[in-house]
Amino acid sequence: MRAVLPILLASLTLLPACSKEPGEGGKALIRGQVYAVDYNNNTGQPTGDEYYIPEYRVYIRYGDGSFYDDDTRTGPSGEYEFRWLRPGSYTIFTYSECPEDCESGVELVSRSVEIGGNRDAVDVPLLTVEIW
Repeated sequence: MRAVLPILLASLTLLPACSKEPGEGGKALIRGQVYAVDYNNNTGQPTGDEYYIPEYRVYIRYGDGSFYDDDTRTGPSGEYEFRWLRPGSYTIFTYSECPEDCESGVELVSRSVEIGGNRDAVDVPLLTVEIW
C-alpha cells in the first residue's frame, strides 16, 4: 500500500499538465470555402462576377494567440481544410481587398469556431472577400 501511494500522488500532480491546448495533434478538422465578389474600381459597384476563388490564402489561429499558426491555399472550388486538430477554439481568417480609401488596402474577414470532440469536422461559415 505504501508503494502505491507515491505513484498515485505523482499521477494526480501530473494530471493537469496533460490537458491539451488547441492546435495540431488531434483527429478533428476545420473546413470551409472562400467566395469572391468583384467590384468596379470606378463605380464602386459589384460587377456581377461572383465565384469560389481558387489559390486564395486562408489562415488559422489556435486559441487566443496573437499571430497565425498555420495557413493554406484554397483548392479549385475555393475550398480549404485544416486537419489533425485538437478540440478547442480557433479563428479562421483571410483578407479582402478594399477600395483605394482603405489605408492598408486589405480588410480582415474572420470566423471563430469551436471543435468540441476529437473527431469533429467543423464547417466554417462562408468567407466572402471583395476583389477590386
